[in-house]
Amino acid sequence: MSLSLVTASYAPDFAGFERMHESLVRNSGDEVRHIVVVPDAHAELFGTIRSRRLEVRRYSAVLPRKFLQTSWIATLPGMPRGFRLAAVNAARPWPPVRGWIMQQLVKLAVVSELTTDVAVMIDSDVVVVRPLREGAFRTADGVVRLYRRPHGITEQMTRHLSQRRRALALLGLETTEVDSPDYISAFVSWDPALVRECLHRVEASTGRDWRTAVGASIDFSEYLTYGTYVMSLAEPSRRTNVGERSLCHSHWGTTALTMETAREFVETMPPDDIAVHVQSNSGTDEDVVAFIVRAASSS
Repeated sequence: MSLSLVTASYAPDFAGFERMHESLVRNSGDEVRHIVVVPDAHAELFGTIRSRRLEVRRYSAVLPRKFLQTSWIATLPGMPRGFRLAAVNAARPWPPVRGWIMQQLVKLAVVSELTTDVAVMIDSDVVVVRPLREGAFRTADGVVRLYRRPHGITEQMTRHLSQRRRALALLGLETTEVDSPDYISAFVSWDPALVRECLHRVEASTGRDWRTAVGASIDFSEYLTYGTYVMSLAEPSRRTNVGERSLCHSHWGTTALTMETAREFVETMPPDDIAVHVQSNSGTDEDVVAFIVRAASSS
């Protein structure tokens, strides 16, 4: 049995990523490897983390040459801060690949090449606070845990609905699951073999290389696409390890936590959760995040 962790990151998230990787090293065995995939221009920065447990991969190492990176344009004088066009696919130049889509592309590409039994997708703003072991994500007979929250997508969640429609289109499905589940989290486990099956299905359905098909998306969720594939198309025996919690205690949204609300946040953390997650754009002060990590680690 074997376990890998995969993160897609970039320079603005470097400080959070470094803290997350250090927490992973503290709370997992030496056999657990961590792969971070970043734009080529940011690889040198991530390489400054001297850890034998970390492998830094460049976008160009996991995607075909036809994906021409354009993130360097954001560094030019006068470019808007939110410029996130990451690449142009020379085989299909329009629309260009946005940064958010690119991060999902490279995660899928990395996991599709893994030979390990389990891949845990972990965001840069997650911190591991309790022991991380493969047994939390895989049954004795080899079924990898799938995070699936029934009724998690409501009619008000227009972005999720758009991403679900795209997942159905890529997979060649006409109807969604009746209980409208959500599969999105900052900390989820995937079966690399099922990821490969999912991507083969995308190619069969669209008639294109999966990277071209996904890269042409205006909106897309790797988690919704993978989860929908597993529950709708995978062998039923591969769907027997499903959980409604992601094993990561999360604070989502743009409201900053205070010391008072941070204490409440830690107090409500389930005893079997492995990590905490305070969304990076919530504006939560670093001292508050540090308090959460200390308190959750000792609970």
